[in-house]
Amino acid sequence: MVDPNMEDVFRLYQQKVALLSSAQKEKLCAARDEGMTPFVIGCAILRAAQEQRRSRLQGRDKRISFNYIHTIIQDWLNHGITTDEHFYAYWSAIQEDQISAGREGNVHTKRKVRREDFTYKKPQQDRSRFPFLDA
Repeated sequence: MVDPNMEDVFRLYQQKVALLSSAQKEKLCAARDEGMTPFVIGCAILRAAQEQRRSRLQGRDKRISFNYIHTIIQDWLNHGITTDEHFYAYWSAIQEDQISAGREGNVHTKRKVRREDFTYKKPQQDRSRFPFLDA
């Protein structure tokens, strides 16, 4: 699998959150220029989406904003979480802390974040109901 690039990150953001402005793209690229890999930037987006899911499961409606994701990215930059290896070490430490704190039942992660999460798949049209649609 090829490492994700910034275009993959932009598509992931647009799939999970909303359209990106050029100023927002520049901020994401600035994080890359500071040494953060596109994979870790994408993980910040997925982390925000995970928090949104958790909030909804608890009956609260939480919107994801770019500023929230940018804050996660800045925090990770400040703590040196810039490469895939640093991210995996950070993430496994968080999960171990949650389990050791007795909150094992509150962990709602379905699976480990993988590079395949960045692969954009074009939505398939259901031609059975609308056979006249063009491909």
